[in-house]
Parts: sequence; structure tokens; C-alpha cells
Amino acid sequence: MRIFAFRFLVPLMRSLVSIVSLLAVCAATSSQEKKAEPKKEPPPKVLYSIPLVVKPGQKQKLALRGRHLASVKDVKVVGADGAKVRVIGAKAVGVPNNYPADRVGDSEVEIELELPNDAKPGAVKLIAAGASDSNEYRLLVRDNLPTAAEKEDNGAFGSAQLIALPVAVEGTIKGERDVDVFKFVGKKGQKVRIEVQAARFGSPLDGFLTVCDANRNILDTVDDADGSADPVVTLTLPGDGAYYVSLIDAHDLGGPNFGYRLIVKPD
Repeated sequence: MRIFAFRFLVPLMRSLVSIVSLLAVCAATSSQEKKAEPKKEPPPKVLYSIPLVVKPGQKQKLALRGRHLASVKDVKVVGADGAKVRVIGAKAVGVPNNYPADRVGDSEVEIELELPNDAKPGAVKLIAAGASDSNEYRLLVRDNLPTAAEKEDNGAFGSAQLIALPVAVEGTIKGERDVDVFKFVGKKGQKVRIEVQAARFGSPLDGFLTVCDANRNILDTVDDADGSADPVVTLTLPGDGAYYVSLIDAHDLGGPNFGYRLIVKPD
């Protein structure tokens, strides 16, 4: 009986060993096939441009900052017939400590761009092309408002930059804890709208606005507005005299890529 059982078990054990060996070979082959598959590169993503504001009718250099842009070879313009664009180069860039890469980017592609004079604000988009196409990045195109460049040192009430309404100030929160202060003269009862354009166009700036009167009393502070990180203030001026508008990053961050456009105009 024992001999019979043994004779029966030997072939069975051999079969089991063969099956296990076959499974091991299949698993190894499958593993090798998986390893052999090339790793897919994530699609490029444009977050913002440096400088943030683009001027129609002028040839200018832009650095498009974002994720996975180091291998970009081409950039397409959408929404501006006759636009000319040339890729200068692409590269990886360092991410500062404690700054999220999804906010500031880890790579950039430098381009030379010339938009036609009739390019419409809000209509022009860029697509970066590498192994695949990026998102459509909406450019902040200068409109017909009078423009002023932010001038340092404007970090305090005593050194505030004087502006005349209406105006669009193009500036940068240049470093951590940087403050940009602007001064304008208004009349009692005048309605004024103050708006930051930054985060809606990808800038890493999370703006925080403060408006003060001539005695430096705070009239209003705004962080976010209408679901955006871009603050908007509308107010009726309580008297004749000087008023101050200060802009900071809500998290005290900053850098040469923290661009903004500050609009101050009668409402």
C-alpha cells in the first residue's frame, strides 16, 4: 500500500514542480517585459510667463515657467493671427526651498514673441510642444489702460510710488516679505476700483491688498476675491487727499517670478 502511494505521489510531485517552474519563468518574463517598457514622460505644463504682461506690437523675450518643460521644442500661439514665436531654448530650473514646484515650476522654455497690434486681451494662448502638447496657457496681454512700471524703493508709506488714475502698474514682489506701496490723490465721494491680476494668469503671487487714508488708517484689506487668489477692492473715498495701496504676498513669499499687474481706476 505504501509503495503504491509513493509511486502515485512521485509523478504528482514532479508535475507540481514543473508547474511552479513554469509560473516562475512566466513571472520573470512578465517582469522583464514591464522593465523594458519605456517610462512615459509627463506632459508639459505652462504655469506663467516672465515677465507676466505681454505687449502687443513689440518683439520681446519671455521665459515660460512650468512643469516638465525642459524637453519642449516648439511653442504654438492660439488666438492671435500673425503672431511670431521662436523658441530660444529650454532647461530645468531650481525650486527654492519650501516653495511648491506646482506653484513656481521646475523648468522653463525661453521664447521670442511678437504679437500683432490688434491682439485681444484674454484671447491669446500659448501651447508648449514636447513629446506631447501642454495645456493652453492664457497670456496676460496689455490693454489700453495707461501703464506704469513699479519702481523701487517703494516699500513704505514715506517712499510710496506716486501714481495717477487710471493706471495699470506692472511690477514684481521681488523677494520674501517684500512690500510695494503706491500713493494716489482722490476726492471725497469718488469711487475707486483696485484690482490685482496675477494668480489668474499663473503667477505664484497670492496677493494681499491694504488700502489706507492719508493718516494711514486702514480702510480695507482683501486677500481673495470671487474664488481667485487675486484681491479686488472697491470703495468710496471718505475725503479729499492722499490714499495708499500696499501689496504683499499673503504667505510672505516672493522672487523675480512673482509678477503682477495692479489696476487702480475710477469705478
